[in-house]
Amino acid sequence: MQEKNAEREVQHVAENVRILTDTYVDENNRAVKEKLVCLYPDQLFWTSTHVAGPNKHSQFLYQIIPENKKRSCLRFVGLHLDYRIKEDISRKEIDGISRKLRKIDSETWKILAKEMEKELKH
Repeated sequence: MQEKNAEREVQHVAENVRILTDTYVDENNRAVKEKLVCLYPDQLFWTSTHVAGPNKHSQFLYQIIPENKKRSCLRFVGLHLDYRIKEDISRKEIDGISRKLRKIDSETWKILAKEMEKELKH
């Protein structure tokens, strides 16, 4: 998906298990996130568990649900942990962070859908 200022390394651990190491760099910071991804292709299902980085122990579950021959739905459940957030954060601040994360995730999936569509046309 060619994310700006980011690199990904993929390590094959087993047939359906990968470790993804993502490095993000901006003018002030360098962040490394390591994820254990388990694939279940016959169920169109996969998990992504952060094992290192600022969101360690966060876990995301994805499943593609076919609706008909030309349409499917992505079922997504996520547990996002961010250890940089203080415990005394207000409900309003939590809601703001949640909205921001949903927007970022939604935009990422839109980009991925466009890339997948391009690939299918080739």
